[in-house]
Amino acid sequence: MKKSTLLMLALSCMAALFFSSCNNNQPDEPKDGEARYSILVYGHAGGHMDRIIEGVWERLKPQMTNKDVRISFLYKYGKASQDMEWDARYAQPGALLDFELTNTTNLDSLRYTSTTTGWEDFELYDPELLKIAINDMKKTMPAQNYILLIWGHGAAYDPVSDYPKELRDGRNKAPQGVLYDEWLPLDTTGNNVQAMSMYELSEAIASSDIPHLKAIFFHNCLLGNMETLDQIYEKADYLFSSMHLLVSDGTPVEALVKSLYASKDFEKAGIAALSMMESQWSSLYKEEGNLNGDFKFIKSSEFPVLDPVFARLSKRLIELYPTRKEAIDRALDNAYKPVDQMHFYDALDYANKLAKETNDAELKTIAADLKNAFDKIWVKRLTVNNRTSETRNPAEFTLSVYMTNKTEYEAKVGSFQYTLQQAYEYSRFGKQSRWGNWIHTNTHTPQGNPYGAEM
Repeated sequence: MKKSTLLMLALSCMAALFFSSCNNNQPDEPKDGEARYSILVYGHAGGHMDRIIEGVWERLKPQMTNKDVRISFLYKYGKASQDMEWDARYAQPGALLDFELTNTTNLDSLRYTSTTTGWEDFELYDPELLKIAINDMKKTMPAQNYILLIWGHGAAYDPVSDYPKELRDGRNKAPQGVLYDEWLPLDTTGNNVQAMSMYELSEAIASSDIPHLKAIFFHNCLLGNMETLDQIYEKADYLFSSMHLLVSDGTPVEALVKSLYASKDFEKAGIAALSMMESQWSSLYKEEGNLNGDFKFIKSSEFPVLDPVFARLSKRLIELYPTRKEAIDRALDNAYKPVDQMHFYDALDYANKLAKETNDAELKTIAADLKNAFDKIWVKRLTVNNRTSETRNPAEFTLSVYMTNKTEYEAKVGSFQYTLQQAYEYSRFGKQSRWGNWIHTNTHTPQGNPYGAEM
């Protein structure tokens, strides 16, 4: 074969590879019968939140103009608080609604046409049932991309609920977690009997017919913490989450659906959704009493950059604590908490305060590296700071991280026989960052921290 012919073949192959590579950067078209995006909204919130989800159904219904985007709801109506009248428009409290929302859905007939059952028959927190719901989404709403939207109560990392049930002395009880069901009976201490832990959420997805999702969207409070997201991030390309109390009228869900219709590129759609929701979302925090808030669109593939920086921070603090205890304690007192009575602190603000109070060169480098690591995971962020004077001007809200003192860390959790240390160091973040080593070293109980909301 002539050299010129070989050259032409080589150039043809290179051109084919080039154009193939370029085309791979564009979203593929869905197969026949597939949606581009299918969304499962799974949850329960209770009280006035049920009014909000009713509003989402009503506002979204006329927008569901085709099956390029499909959305289904598996939602249990909650209880109204004792001091609040609530007109359950589409079902009775305790009923389970299971339906796909389209522009022809008869919302007024949901109580007759969708599954309605009491809490005795449906345990919302059960990961096996979440798995079944995900499998059903794939079967009935086949799509190119799948999104799981958890709508319910969240409590950030909780050592009571975020520990495997089989390790809790054989007792299955937890007051709160990633998701819990208000219709469950209370135990003798007044706590709900069950909750879905971050481990169970991860396992439910992994064992389902969709073991990796396009996105997990947390319409929950406080789940923008290192411990929870570190356990979850591998199960989806993207995460949506807040480290504050989430004040919402359903706008984030509505904005996401609108943006998915408008863009084939998921990242562009997510960015557009946050931009679309920002004005209405931020105004709610002022109306609710000048609260602080955040909402994050996170790229999961970048999340592993964080753990090694926390490991360095933990190691350096342990080295410095014997000689710089006063400065390090002062930094903890000044670190920003999203909620006043919980053991969570904005991670970057804490690192910056440590660097400032100690003036330690290595801590300054670590704080800078932590900022760079966080910058890698953000696709887009929203923040609202209505309490500037009380937050002492943190540069930005990132993700929260658990922090307490040695005495509490060694103590048993509630009435169980395991310790906080055992529970914390069971988590992937605990194992990989060794953050628990620093908690186990710290003897200071922080006081007077700036915070974004009162629990």
